[in-house]
Amino acid sequence: MPPLVELQNVYVQRGQRYALNAFSLRIEPGEHIAILGPNGSGKSTLIKTITRECYPLLRPETTMRMMGQESWNIFELRSHIGLVSNDLMAQCTRDITGRELVLSGFFGAIGIWPNHVVEPEMEVKAAAAMARLDVGHLANRWLDELSSGEARRLLIARALIHSPGTLLLDEPTTSLDLPSLREVRAQMRKLAQSGVGMLLVTHHLDDIIPEIDRVVLLRDGQVLFDGPKREILTSERLSAVFGVELAVVERDGYYHAW
Repeated sequence: MPPLVELQNVYVQRGQRYALNAFSLRIEPGEHIAILGPNGSGKSTLIKTITRECYPLLRPETTMRMMGQESWNIFELRSHIGLVSNDLMAQCTRDITGRELVLSGFFGAIGIWPNHVVEPEMEVKAAAAMARLDVGHLANRWLDELSSGEARRLLIARALIHSPGTLLLDEPTTSLDLPSLREVRAQMRKLAQSGVGMLLVTHHLDDIIPEIDRVVLLRDGQVLFDGPKREILTSERLSAVFGVELAVVERDGYYHAW
């Protein structure tokens, strides 16, 4: 199969600077990979480039392909990559139920609007996705009644309704308390173990679950290190990426730094 993501010498300009600068990265279908880096390293721009919210500058040496194709219908792309982002989480403020949030993934929206026609097959798939994330009991609850962890799990269910091969998780534990952290990370592990590919983008080392075996470290819009987790998550390399002296330890498959 062709690579899920293939970027070669990609330049993405945001304002007066290159957020991605001669950026190259190849991700295979089904990989469990973490993209780690400080604020301003290019993580958010990378997500928006993959999801077609940002476009690279047109240069002869630049290549950008998804599943071997340079052009995609954004709706077709959802069957390959399911997105869970903080931007989506920030939109979960309307008076909608958990069921409506999950169903809205069929329409690329947040919530069901008057122009949306929900077919019976969509209801079946939404119920299955909620059951997979153990959130079926939240189907008729209003979003403003839910914890951040419950809402995040509903967003993951929303991303799964198209049965994508890979989930793109953008800072999935931001703003979660300790019980919610455990819930979301447990669901991430369950999905990875079931064969769903995982592209985790974060600046929290603790988010890298044991099932992730490859780590890419970004700094200043470029890949600084890329390789097996045990080789990349070292005190020396993380100190170089984050610009401060860090000590790294591993416990039960999780890495911690201070």
